[in-house]
This record gives sequence, structure tokens and C-alpha cells, in this order.
Amino acid sequence: MTQLTLRNSQPVKVATTKRTLFTSLGLFIGITLTTTNVQADESDLTYIEEFGKRLFFANISDPTRQSCSSCHLPAAGGVNGVSGVNKKQVAVTGADPHTVGNLKPPTNKYVQFLTLDGQVNGLPNLTSCGRFPTGVCGGAFWNGRAKGDSTDGLNIFINDHYKELYSKYKGPMTDQAHASPFINPVEQGVGEGTQGKIDTCKLVADTKWGAELYKYTWGLELDCKEKGIDEVFARFAVSLGAWQMSYENNPYDSKRDFALKNDADGKFPLDDFTDQENMGHDLFYGVAENRDDLQFGQGRCGFCHRGGNRDGTSKFERYTDDSYHNIGTPRNYEIPGRPEPDKGLHTTTESMEELSNPFHLGSHKTPTLRNVDLRLGKGTTKAYAHNGYFKSLESIVHFYNTAIAKPSCESKGISEATEKQALANDCWPQPEFGDTSALGFIGNLGLTPEDEAAIVAYLKTLSDTTIVQAPKPYKSKKYDEKRLTRH
Repeated sequence: MTQLTLRNSQPVKVATTKRTLFTSLGLFIGITLTTTNVQADESDLTYIEEFGKRLFFANISDPTRQSCSSCHLPAAGGVNGVSGVNKKQVAVTGADPHTVGNLKPPTNKYVQFLTLDGQVNGLPNLTSCGRFPTGVCGGAFWNGRAKGDSTDGLNIFINDHYKELYSKYKGPMTDQAHASPFINPVEQGVGEGTQGKIDTCKLVADTKWGAELYKYTWGLELDCKEKGIDEVFARFAVSLGAWQMSYENNPYDSKRDFALKNDADGKFPLDDFTDQENMGHDLFYGVAENRDDLQFGQGRCGFCHRGGNRDGTSKFERYTDDSYHNIGTPRNYEIPGRPEPDKGLHTTTESMEELSNPFHLGSHKTPTLRNVDLRLGKGTTKAYAHNGYFKSLESIVHFYNTAIAKPSCESKGISEATEKQALANDCWPQPEFGDTSALGFIGNLGLTPEDEAAIVAYLKTLSDTTIVQAPKPYKSKKYDEKRLTRH
């Protein structure tokens, strides 16, 4: 074993292989980086992170064939990695093979992130949303229904010490887990309501690690009786949130990150980027020089896919504004069952007097662009937008550029056009919700094919170069109080 400092000065123990050494050398000599499967030593994680990680990768389902990682595959950037699903079905089949949802799984990476000094980066609670552009709304899921407050009324901490340790993990990321895929009948489907929580708890208790890590993490025996099961289930959710907010799940080690660190002046253009990648960055942020042929904002990507500074050099840039927008995505008629268009944020806020706004209709969470091109292999198809209508980065960037510059497919007599049909006929279908879309702000940008290709090239620099692996088989160890916190 050797110790490499890959994650913002956090030591990570990995098996020494030629492939790993090639990647680490690339950090210093500026060669093209390749993804490397990294098997971290779980003892390097805090107890709550290890417990959450094992919850994430374990097949806690009925039948026991599915885990959280089945829909949020690390090697695909925290989304589904199966081409066949992405091409047609979009939503992932549940543990019960006769069940399926109707939206693409959102990524579980770079949603919220905990820095080494304990500060939460990104995604606040769902608090205030105005008209388009909606501003920072917070919340998780495509429609924001994980508001960040679902565990507030539960007594999950045994004393103030644990409250001080773990309160930082509460919020939308924990709510997304608390929702919960474990007991959702179209996902892991263990069961519904209280009985589903009890059965989930029993599945955890039956593992080699469940009871011990729960006790080490929370200072309590794992008890699956009905009394107190809501608190136990909430602790599972907080633990899942803790690991998903960790450096292991959010390494910030893409080509962009390393090139920025290695650059002579720490500014764009970056020495280790190609001319095309640097141009893509400039168009993304609207700072490309000598481009008077383009309008204000140029590619206009940075208006929504930016959380840091305006020049794209923020250390922990997550490439999302944590808000909701309707980009005019066409309806995806290929989804089995032909579900009605998803109303997005409006579904969550329409019954909330302080947040209700008709302009939220069709607005969906701005996804992070980190790992947007990460996939299992070069031939693997990914799906983009909430309903998976687009099947390539090139396609969705072309849509941003030309959505209203081209004629509608309907005007050409093509109804219910798929992405393939739209591209073949040089048209785009009408949006799911046209009255609230951002078309006009985007959709007629005047970018050339070379400009589009440059933006795609820049997006491809945002993929993690280390991929989290499932945890090693559990070996019981003596309690170590030091593992309650990050040192």
C-alpha cells in the first residue's frame, strides 16, 4: 500500500498499481488524466461516513438485488450507467422488476459537500424562490421536495456532543435519503410506512457491520422495534448524507481541478488545457475575447451552472446555482407508459403559501456539471435533462444554442419527435411547458459548430479521475473514539 494525497490534502490509502501511478504522475507533468478505480481504506473514514457508505452500497431491498448505488453509480458520475435504460426507459427499474419510475435519477455527487474545516458547501434548505430566474432555492431532487427539514422534529441525538458532531449533516442531502429509496415501492421497495422502516432496519441489523457501526456512530444499540424506529431510520438518512457529503464521494480531482492547481498564475487560459478546452471555458462563462459576433453572455452556461466566481477558478466550484429552471426540454414520449410532463418545482411549492408561484411550472433542479461526461465506457450512452430526452452532450449543447433558431418539428408535420428524429430533420419539438421556459434567453445564441464543440470539450474536463469502489468486507474492530470526527 502507498499513501497519496489526492483529495485536497486528505491522505487516501490506495493499492499501488501502474495505472494509479500513471494518474498521480499526471498531476505534476500535465499529461492527460485517466480515471482510476480507488479502493479507499474504510478506516480512513469517520464512523458516520463508513456507516453511510455501507448503507449506500448494500443491497437493502426486496428482493435483495438493489442498492442506492444501482441508480447512482459512481463510475457514471452518480447517475444510471446502463445504455439501454438511458436510451429509452430513462428511469431505473426497481428491485421489483415490474416497477419503474418516470424520471432520470439525479446525481448524488456534488449536491452538498463538507469542507475540511467543517463548512457545508452548496445546496441550502428550500427557503425562497422567486420568478425566473428563480435565484437560490435550495432543496434536493428534480422538484425540490427534499426541503432540508424532514428530521427536524425527531430526537435523533442522544446528547449535545452527538448533536454538535452531526447537525451539520442535516439538510437536503439527508432529506433525499430520508425520502426514502429503501421504502419506495418503485425503487428498493423494502416496504411502506412504519413496517417498511422496521424491515429496512432488520436488513441492516443482519449484516456483519450494521449493529456495530450503528453503535460506534450513534452511541446506541440498533433496535428495530416499532418504538423509536422513526429515529433509527432518520439516523440512517443522516449517515447516508454524511458519506455523500464526504471527500471520498466528492474528490474535486478532475482534469480542470488539477490543471487549475498546476497553472502558473492560477487563471484561465490554463497551461494544461488545449486551446479548444480553454475556448470552451471562455464561451461557457461569456468571457471569450474578440467574439463580437456573439451576444451578451455568449454560451450563457455560467448563469445557471455556476456557484463560485465569474472567472471559473473557484476551488470548490460545483457548476450549479442550486436553483430551478425550465430550459424548454421537449416531452420524452419514449418513456414507458408515456407519463404526463413532470411539473417540477411547482409540484413542491404550489401548496406552500410563502413559495407558491405559477412560474415554477416545469422548472427542474439545475444539475451539477461535474461528471457530466463520466461513463462506464466510450460507447456508453448517458441521458440528459430531467426526463432524459437528450442522449449526448453534443445534442443538449446544440439545443441550448438552437432551440428556437430552428423550426419546430410540429411545423414540419413531425409530432412526438424523438431526439434522433429532431436531429435528423433539423428541428426541435415544442417544450413541455412553453409559457414558463427560458427559451429566448437561450435557444438562439449564434454559436458556431466549433463553438459548440469547444463547450463540450470543456465539459469533458469536469470528470473525476478517481472512482469510489464498494467497501471491502467488514472486519470487526475495537471502538476508536477518534473516528467520530475528521482530524
